[in-house]
Amino acid sequence: MTIEISVRGLVEFILRSGSLDNRIQASPADAMQEGSRIHRMIQKSMGADYHAEVPLKYVYSTDKYDLVISGRADGILDKFFGETDVYDGQENFIEGKKANPLIDEIKGTYRDLKKMQDPVPTHLAQAKCYGAIYARETGCPEINIRMSYCNIETEEMKYFDYNFSAKEIISWFDDLIGRYKKWADFECEWQDIRTASIKAVQFPFPYRDGQKDLAAGVYRTIIHGKKLFLEAPTGTGKTITTVFPSVKAMGEGKITKLFYLTAKTITRTVAEEAFNTLRQFQDLKMKTVTITARDKICFLGEEERNCNPEACPYANGHYDRINDAIYDMLTHEDSFDREKILEYAQKHKVCPFEMSLDMSLWADAVVCDYNYVFDPFVYLRRFFAEGTKGDYVFLVDETHNLLDRGRDMYSAVLRKESFLELKSSIKEFHPSIAGHLDKCNKAMLEMKRECDDCRILTSIDKLINPLNRLSGIISEYLENHSEGPGRDEILEFYFDLSRFLTIYDKVDDHYVMYSEFAEDGSFLVRLSCIDPSRNLAECMDRGRASILFSATLLPIQYYKKLLGGTDEDFEIYAKSIFDPNKLGLFIGTDVSSRYSMRSDEQYFRIAEYINNVISTRGGQLSYLFPVPSVP
Repeated sequence: MTIEISVRGLVEFILRSGSLDNRIQASPADAMQEGSRIHRMIQKSMGADYHAEVPLKYVYSTDKYDLVISGRADGILDKFFGETDVYDGQENFIEGKKANPLIDEIKGTYRDLKKMQDPVPTHLAQAKCYGAIYARETGCPEINIRMSYCNIETEEMKYFDYNFSAKEIISWFDDLIGRYKKWADFECEWQDIRTASIKAVQFPFPYRDGQKDLAAGVYRTIIHGKKLFLEAPTGTGKTITTVFPSVKAMGEGKITKLFYLTAKTITRTVAEEAFNTLRQFQDLKMKTVTITARDKICFLGEEERNCNPEACPYANGHYDRINDAIYDMLTHEDSFDREKILEYAQKHKVCPFEMSLDMSLWADAVVCDYNYVFDPFVYLRRFFAEGTKGDYVFLVDETHNLLDRGRDMYSAVLRKESFLELKSSIKEFHPSIAGHLDKCNKAMLEMKRECDDCRILTSIDKLINPLNRLSGIISEYLENHSEGPGRDEILEFYFDLSRFLTIYDKVDDHYVMYSEFAEDGSFLVRLSCIDPSRNLAECMDRGRASILFSATLLPIQYYKKLLGGTDEDFEIYAKSIFDPNKLGLFIGTDVSSRYSMRSDEQYFRIAEYINNVISTRGGQLSYLFPVPSVP
């Protein structure tokens, strides 16, 4: 058996410590792009002797499994190893000494480098892992480690250099592996238990008409690594019919994780019930986690929520306790639903939302909202950020909802008045930010003067340039100040700004850019995603297969095109289990539910129709009609 973990994943999991703190700004999506640019710039400047993006791998073998730890070193300088010249870790080569290879770890940042006294511990640990692996491979007696920080705005550099003997750095690395071993041991043991149970699992109910064929179609789609668009009317048992073959595919080693994606809380409950049914009636051993939105699961409540150690006791020291909480739950529970997450988070005094995200690493199936796979600002980076394809299957419930959700997730808007409001609020404390806000406002003012009511835009370059400069200066401020007057307002504005710039980078012929006036008179610039197919398809390409199903997926070719399907992907129309000969359609022409026609007389007529049906037909009945309240 092989268990894989990245160098970054190993370091960030084992060595994390301290508190959750939303005052420390994480890098946004646009900063990640800029960071990649910085990497390339530095790597090219180092010359031909510098090897960029070097893949490194170490295999730790036990009697039962191989633990594969891998990653890419940003740069390795090793030409002078074994010769008479040595690189001194700065700018010069010194004659007469034996050279050591140099492992270079590059990080782009908006922080003020003059204030950096030491590298971020996890950054240095990542570089040391690469150094230990490289020392083992080459047998060099010593190795140099360099942390290269580059300010994204100014391109200013700061270096932190270290030298380790091979024995010292390999010993440190072996200790790190030893601390992870109990987790790898558990994963190995659990995979054996899970796989054995899956092989014994049978469909938990008698198959309804056509249900076995549907399950077979789902399984074939996973095997072939395609998408399946499944139109299945109510009553066909869509949830269990998609979950069961996905579980069987996991037992065959075809997939490593299952994501059940929903648009509503109630369908998450249905998914949980499907897994619980297989556990109860088929003795399935499978760990599942349900991810609940941060605002809904926070112990402090949505109004009081503030994720920093001063405001929240669960944030204070969270990382010092979280791994114990995970291991406790992992070894005692199989269903990590909302109630269990809250129970264990309370027991160990950790953030329940962050704990649910961590439990997803150890769960076989993740039940969550569409956002966690498709939204470019919310998606689970621990699975999808590395740009690699995983052996995942995505079960997308109520797929008809994904179209509008996809359009919303990949659209963005800026409001001109927001720039003036923030400028007015912070100009006394942050004149530099206020100045850049004013430049952006002037750019939008020009666009406003050219807009009568609504105007299609072919280019917004004159706005994007000052927006990028504003984004950089705000990023620098947020990275260097965890507190300060107006910081919360600046941070909230920055999220909207970052979203706009990130979406702008995605704009193509699937988008429409336009300006308009809102109902309250404010001026808006919109990036509207009309066709989300490309963006959604890119997300689904992170997994092996996707099963998109709904009771209302007609016309199926329309949804298939707009949801990222291709001619090679599959489609199935499931037959309704209800006898069409028993369908009765009765039309009352003297009633209406239109708002303008609602009256006591209409309500009494509707009630009379309902009473007539009850009097004529026995059994359980449901009535659905768009009347929000009856006097």
